Amino acid sequence: MTLARKLLIGLMLPLLLGFAGAFAISARNGLLYVEEQLAQQRADALGSLAAALSRAVTNDDRAALQRLIDAEFAKGDWQWVRVEKQDGRPLIERRLSSRLEGGAPAWLIEWLIPLASQAEAAVMSERQQTGVVRARSHSGAAYARWWRDLGELLRWYLLSALLTLLCSMLLLRWLLRPLRMVEWQADSICQRGFPLNETLPGTQDLRRIVEAMNRLSTRVKIMLQESEQLALGLRRQAYQHPVTGLSNRRHFNNTLANLIDSSEEFATGVLALVQLRDFKRYNDKNGTFSGDGLLVDTARLLAECASTIPHHLLAHLGGAHFALLAPDYSLLQGPELGARICTALSALAGKCTLQESYPAYIGLAYYDGSGSAAELLCKADMALQAAKSAGPGCWKLSGPKGEEAVRCASEWRAFIEHSLAMNRLRLQTQPVLGFPDRKLLHREVLVRLVEEESNGVERLLTAGSFMAQAERAGLSAEVDRAVISLVLQRRVQQEEVQYAINLSPFSLRTPGFFGWLEQQLRVNQMVAERLIFEMSEQGALTMAREVQSLVRMLERYGSRFSLDHFGRGFGSFTTLQSLRPHYLKLDGSYMRSLGEGKECQFFLQSLTKIAHGLDIQVIIESVESQMQWDRLSTLNADAAQGYFLGRPE
Repeated sequence: MTLARKLLIGLMLPLLLGFAGAFAISARNGLLYVEEQLAQQRADALGSLAAALSRAVTNDDRAALQRLIDAEFAKGDWQWVRVEKQDGRPLIERRLSSRLEGGAPAWLIEWLIPLASQAEAAVMSERQQTGVVRARSHSGAAYARWWRDLGELLRWYLLSALLTLLCSMLLLRWLLRPLRMVEWQADSICQRGFPLNETLPGTQDLRRIVEAMNRLSTRVKIMLQESEQLALGLRRQAYQHPVTGLSNRRHFNNTLANLIDSSEEFATGVLALVQLRDFKRYNDKNGTFSGDGLLVDTARLLAECASTIPHHLLAHLGGAHFALLAPDYSLLQGPELGARICTALSALAGKCTLQESYPAYIGLAYYDGSGSAAELLCKADMALQAAKSAGPGCWKLSGPKGEEAVRCASEWRAFIEHSLAMNRLRLQTQPVLGFPDRKLLHREVLVRLVEEESNGVERLLTAGSFMAQAERAGLSAEVDRAVISLVLQRRVQQEEVQYAINLSPFSLRTPGFFGWLEQQLRVNQMVAERLIFEMSEQGALTMAREVQSLVRMLERYGSRFSLDHFGRGFGSFTTLQSLRPHYLKLDGSYMRSLGEGKECQFFLQSLTKIAHGLDIQVIIESVESQMQWDRLSTLNADAAQGYFLGRPE
C-alpha cells in the first residue's frame, strides 16, 4: 500500500467515525424531539376529548359517543380510541390503520416507539370519574417527517464526507508531489541520468529530503564522471597516439588481426602505409613543436581523405608512419585510393620549409581474403619501399599473386539483385553463450550468398564479401528484408531460440523499411520477443535519431537491440546513455590486448560496470581460446561469442 493511501486512510477513518457519531446523535435527538411533541399533543388532545365525552358517558349515550369519536377521527390524529365505563365496561371503540405511504418503515416504529404513543384520560362528571378514554395517537405522519429529515441529514453528511475525501486526496497529492519527484530522480540516477529537482517544496521536512537528493545526484554524477574520465584516459593512453589522437600501432595491429580473422566483417580491402619524407630532418630543424604540428596536419588531411570510406581504420603507427585500412575496396579501387592520398597530402608542401612538392611516400597492398595480418603489413611495407625507390610523388600497389576476377560496381549490383530474385541467400548461426555456465543466450544470424563458379561449383560468400557492395548499390534494405523474412519463416517459428539479426544502418534511411519492419513485428507478435537486432557502433552513431526510434519501436513489440563492435572507435560512454541498447558486444580487438597491460583490463572493467548500471548485458566477441575464456572472469561479462565456443553452422 502506498504512503498516500495510508495517510488518506489515517485521515479519513477518524473523520468518518466522527461523522457517524454526529449522525447518530442527530438522529437520536430528532427522535426524542418527535416523541416529546407527540406526548404533548397526545395529552392536550386526549384531555379535550375526555371533557367532550363527559355528558355522553354519564348518560350512556352511545349515539352521541359515536358522533364525537367520528368527529375526532376525522382529524387523523388517532390510531384507535376506546371509551370505557369506570367499571371497565367498554362503551365504544374505533380503530384506524397506521400505514402511511412513503413514511418510516413499520419495523422502525414498532421497535423505536412500541408504546410511547398510548395514553389515557379520565372522564369526569361533577368532580366524579365516570369513565376512561384510552387512545393511541396516529404518529405515522410525524415519524414520516422525521424519516425524511433523517434521509436529508444523511445525504448532507455523505456529501460532506465525499468533499472532504476529495479535498484530502488533492491535498495529499500536492504535499507528496516532492516524494514522486524524488522517486523519479532516484530512478534516473539508476539509469545514469542525474537530474536536479529545481522546485523545492514549502514543507520543511520534504524540502530537506529534496535538497539531500539533489546533493546526492550531483555527487554521484561527479564520481561517475571521474571514473569514466579515468577509464577513457587509460584507453587513450593504451590505444591512441598522444599527438594526433589516432589509433596507435598497438590498437591498429589488434584491430587488423581481428578483422582478418573475421570473414564476416572483412573479406577484401586495401591497406595503405604512408611515410612523411625526411620528417626527422624537418623535426630537428624546426623543433618538436613544429614537428608535432606537421603530424597533426597530416592526420587531419588523412582523416578528410578517409571520411568517404565506410568503416575505415586510420592509425598513427609512430614517428612519420601512418596507416589507412579501406575495407571492401577492390583491386580496381586501390590506384584510386593511392592517388587520392597523394593529392590530399600534397597540401603539406606549402606548410613545410622543405623543398619537396610531394612530402610523403605511399605503399598499398590489396587483401584478397587470404593471408595473415603480418603478411598484409609486409606486402604494404614492400610497396612503400618500392615507392621510395621510384621517387617523389609516387605510390605503389602490391596486388595478389595470381589473377583474380574483379567485379565492378555495376556487376556487383546485378549479381546481388539476381541472387535476391533467385532466393540464393543462405543463413548460418553462431551461438552466444552465457558466462560462466555456457548456457545459450541466443544465436547470431550470419548471411551467406551462393555464388556459382565457372566450373559449376557453388561457394558461399560471407557478408564481408558483398554487404559493402550492397550498401554502395543501395540494396542493403532489400538484403535485410530477405534475411528477416527467412528468419521468421524458417527459424523462429520452429524452435524456442532467440536470434540476433544484423541490420545495415543504411536500411533505416531507406524509404519504407522502418514501416515494413514494424509491420512484420506486428504480424509476428508471438515470435517478436525472441528477436534481437544488431548494428555496429560506428553505423549507429551516424544516424543516432533513427536508431533511437528503432529501439523504441522494438521495445513496443518485445524485441531488443544490440550494439555491435563497441569500442572499435574512440567514442565516449554517452553513446550507451543516448541509444540505450539491451546488449553490448565488445569489439574482439580488446581480447587480443587483454593480457598486455592493466590499463586495458581496467577500461574493460569500467565499461562493464557502466553498462550494467544501465541494465545492458555485455557480450565479449572473438573468444578463440580457453585462455581468453578464463580471462572473462576478471571482466564480469555476461556472455561471449567466438570460434572457441561454437562455429557458424
